[in-house]
Formats: sequence, structure tokens, C-alpha cells
Amino acid sequence: MKKIIWIFTLTLIIFTASFSFAQNQKSWYKFYRVSKFDLSSFLAKIDHSKLPDNDIQKFVGVNKPFHNISYEPSDLVPLQWRSHISAQTRHTLRKESADNLEKMANAFYAKFWKNIVIASAYRSYEYQKNSISENCKRSGRCAREWESEHQLWLAIDLREATNEKKFLSKYQKYYDRLHDNAHLYWFHQSYQNWREFDGYYIEPRHWRYLWTWLATKLHDKNITFTQYVVLSTKN
Repeated sequence: MKKIIWIFTLTLIIFTASFSFAQNQKSWYKFYRVSKFDLSSFLAKIDHSKLPDNDIQKFVGVNKPFHNISYEPSDLVPLQWRSHISAQTRHTLRKESADNLEKMANAFYAKFWKNIVIASAYRSYEYQKNSISENCKRSGRCAREWESEHQLWLAIDLREATNEKKFLSKYQKYYDRLHDNAHLYWFHQSYQNWREFDGYYIEPRHWRYLWTWLATKLHDKNITFTQYVVLSTKN
């Protein structure tokens, strides 16, 4: 009798251990699948406003400033001599964003036989501060100093500083091309939904480098980076 009880107990232990191992294997496989094939689901939990200032996906916006007011990356390059980019000497970006902008400009030139014209790129803290006081007194027209994507060295304004209506009246077909294809070069139009959603007026001229999966995800879901950050931090 004792022998039968001992065998039954041992069998139960082995069965329980096997079942537990199988479940762990399933859990690990599920984690592996998420890590390998759905990395964005994991990264979506990140609060992008709390990332370091030098992170490509750093979010800055209304009441979401830089950590360090004197931040300046070490990989800056001028845009002036890049192929099919028309830019002045002072216009600079971080190298990775400049390289991808050049690729986008080459594709743009192949389509329209025109260069991408840069009206603005990096702006300093003092420049942004003066812009607010001199040119952008209406709330939502310009980002406050220390909250501007231009201070990331990742954002550009195209053609000219004007409002949505005037910009699209001149450059609609060029804008449509970028709207449909900029994500392929990891750029994103930051402000598409007015102040109530993005904190600023719609700016078809303003594009920001974001990196591959995020720019594509925003394009596919038809949402802005601001909307994405709000949704991510709420979940």
C-alpha cells in the first residue's frame, strides 16, 4: 500500500513539474515572439518625454521641456552641401537625420526635379525665445524656448514660414508626396491636428526625424507623435 502511495505521489510530482515547465516554455515563447516581432508594443510603454535629451525619440512639447537647457549633440553636420537640399550655412542637423533627409531629397528630386528647400533647421534657445517675443505672440504659433523640436537638431521647416493655407496653396503636390512617403526616411509631420490635440497650429512645413519603426507606426495609424505619447502614457 505504501509503495502504491509513493508511486502515485512521485507520478503527481513529475506531472506537475512537466506541466509547469510546459507553461514556462509557452510564456518564454510568447515573450520571445513579442520581443522579436512586436517590439513596438513594448516600446509603446515608454514615456518619450522622460527620455534623455540626446535620444532620437525624445519628445518635447507644451510643458514637456528639455532636461538640460544647454544640450548640444556631438554629431552635428551642415546641410548646405548635401545633394538636392537647398540650405544656408547655418542650417545643421544631427548626422543620422541629415543622412536620411538627403535620401528623401534624392527621391524627391527624382520625382519633381526640384530640391528640398530648408527654411529652418536647428534653432538655439535664444533664437526661439526671441521668435516668441517678436513674431509668435499668439499661443500655439511657436513653441516656447526649451520646448521646441528645433532645439533637438532633428526638425526642419520647409520652403517658408507661413500658415497652413498659404503653404498648401503653393506646395500641395509636394506636401502630398512627403505625407505619403516621408516615413520611409523616418520623418514625421509633427503638427497635423490643431492646438487641441498637438499643442500648436497645423504646420505642413514642419517635419521631424523619429527613426524607422515609430515614424512608420504613426503614418500607418494616422496619428501624430503628440497623440502617440499621450496614448502611450495613459495605457
